[in-house]
Amino acid sequence: MDYIEEEITGPEDQNSAEINPAKADLRIIDTDLDAPLSPPKVKQQKTIRKKKLVDKLNSLNFSRQSIQLYFKNRKDGRIIAFKAHPQLCFGKNLVCLWEEPLNVSQVQHRYVYQHLLINEEQAVITVNGSLRALSKKGLCLRLPEKSLQSSSRKARRFFCEALSVCLIQNGVLFSGHLVDFSAQAFRVAIHASEMEPHQWLNLQDRINILILKGNDTIYSGECRIFKKEQSPGKKHLILEPLTENIQRFCPKQYRSKRQELSPAPDIVFYHPFTDKLVTLKVLNISGFGLSVEDDEDNSVLIPGMIIPELAINMANTSRFRCKAQVIYRNRDGNKVDEPNIQCGIAILDMDCEDHMRLLSLLHQAENKHLYICSEVDQDQLWRFFFESGFLYPRKYQFIKNQRDTIKKSYASLYTTNSNISRYFIWQQKGVIQGHLSMLRFYENTWLIHHLAALPSSKRRIGVEILKQIGSFTYDSHRLFSSHMDYLICYFRPENRFSNHFFAGICRHIQNPNACSIDSFAYLHYRPHKRWIKSFPEGWRFIKSTAADLEELRSFYEQHSGGSMLEALDLMPDEEMPVRHTLANEYRKQNMKRERRLYSLKHNEILKAVFMANISDFAINLSDLTNSVSVFVIDPEDLAPEILYAPIHQLADRYEQKTFPILIFPLACIEALSYERTYNLWVLNMEYTDDYFTHFHQLI
Repeated sequence: MDYIEEEITGPEDQNSAEINPAKADLRIIDTDLDAPLSPPKVKQQKTIRKKKLVDKLNSLNFSRQSIQLYFKNRKDGRIIAFKAHPQLCFGKNLVCLWEEPLNVSQVQHRYVYQHLLINEEQAVITVNGSLRALSKKGLCLRLPEKSLQSSSRKARRFFCEALSVCLIQNGVLFSGHLVDFSAQAFRVAIHASEMEPHQWLNLQDRINILILKGNDTIYSGECRIFKKEQSPGKKHLILEPLTENIQRFCPKQYRSKRQELSPAPDIVFYHPFTDKLVTLKVLNISGFGLSVEDDEDNSVLIPGMIIPELAINMANTSRFRCKAQVIYRNRDGNKVDEPNIQCGIAILDMDCEDHMRLLSLLHQAENKHLYICSEVDQDQLWRFFFESGFLYPRKYQFIKNQRDTIKKSYASLYTTNSNISRYFIWQQKGVIQGHLSMLRFYENTWLIHHLAALPSSKRRIGVEILKQIGSFTYDSHRLFSSHMDYLICYFRPENRFSNHFFAGICRHIQNPNACSIDSFAYLHYRPHKRWIKSFPEGWRFIKSTAADLEELRSFYEQHSGGSMLEALDLMPDEEMPVRHTLANEYRKQNMKRERRLYSLKHNEILKAVFMANISDFAINLSDLTNSVSVFVIDPEDLAPEILYAPIHQLADRYEQKTFPILIFPLACIEALSYERTYNLWVLNMEYTDDYFTHFHQLI
């Protein structure tokens, strides 16, 4: 101990080491500052023998943690304390080095050494000992044979890295940093500012707090000012959050079914305030959120807190990572002696593949016959399409010559993980009995197609699959990564099953903003020498502008007023961006997806808007994803040969000589011949309550 400059020996000298706070960088302890929001209840006290104390001190040394050394003013009883790092200890003496340099050369006789404290979660170990030596580098203590460990039921406070804090009260912004927190309160140090003086703080009024990590907000909420503390150069506020529940999303009558899994999963994350690893047991879980059990004394979850990266750990075999937010914190009233806290956590966003795997597990736990994106035998799948009547002779005739190309596309969609495709299978004893698939074909819209079931149980299995896709889309649509603002489905009016459910839901809801149906004429383009290749004078076929789409929107609102244009990504945009994100997702699967918008005008009057969707042949077996959709706005002077001329020009973009044409609205094309009618059903996912209410009525 060559750094010890002075030894203090003898019983009288041991109490003579006093410190001048004016000459030293000391923290004056206000015992009220550490008080919880309610008086702490002592849980237990016990003695700690020297051997266990030494183990604890060496553990603190290993993790480079500090202890607090307390000195008392002999005259007025004022307490001062400062931090020190314990060194390697063998049991007799303890050497501590100051955490920050102190000027102790002016030691006076006003302060005497009292004890050291070791903070250990809720427990506090008080070590009296005796002071052997004191220097500008540290001190040496002789350890007692026994020390006292006390614990209380007050919520544990966690010290954290200096996170930036913004406090807003009545239009005034105060800056500071977070010192520590518990599940019940924040301690905030306020920075001095001439622009927003502390005198402007109204201690009787509420205040809003934003806790920032870098540029990201990890907590925001309204608080009451529980206490203001002030010491030389420092101002602290103790803030108590005013709510233990937040409303992240609009409340819904129909919600995800929570399931209790065995073995129960865990959540694992680094706490955004402390960067310390947290592991909690999951009580129940859905594809939209979960609830966990949090210990009341050590609670780390605060309603409103955002967890940037949380992992749902399934028995250490599968992990699903997500961004999450704590929604509520409720006390478990059934456990009085050992109270626990139940906290709800909402999933804000998750990788599409992870979310699909999570939902697949949950759906399997509910119904063993239902599978989401599981491995499927391609030969069995195609056999099912024929046996179920989904591939009827006329449809098969349309795709027969391209069957090898189609098989290749379906192998890509059904055997690789994809962010553009989801399929649902009802399977019993290894035999496919029902099937439905979804395709993300517009920026924020998924196309439901390929709904089929074996004739023997068509209605029952069809209903079960529709229930499954309803649950799946409800859990998915609020995730930004899913891009699921709308669901669409094309069906023929003569299809009794589809007409009963899709048209039935639309009739029952009676709100075109929530659910709408629009009818299209369906025919095939076939090259014909009578079709004109050049337009008469005054006609132009050019790329669509935002003004053209605005005119289309105005026409559609008068004619229908549904949600079709939003779902088909046909709303006007002044910048008319060229979107590549969806096309890139298709390219990842070695597939093609392009879209082009054109306008047909006569003497600068908009007659029709053409949407050319170009994709791999028969991704949708009616090939509606590889077609031209025509939206007729003004049918006057729009002869069939003029309407077909733009399609003739677009035909060069398609690999097939023939492809479908969809024309809207039916009332504008009475003079044209067409093969059949298709209805386009659109559901706005903001109205899931309406969907589920009327779905259950229909079944």
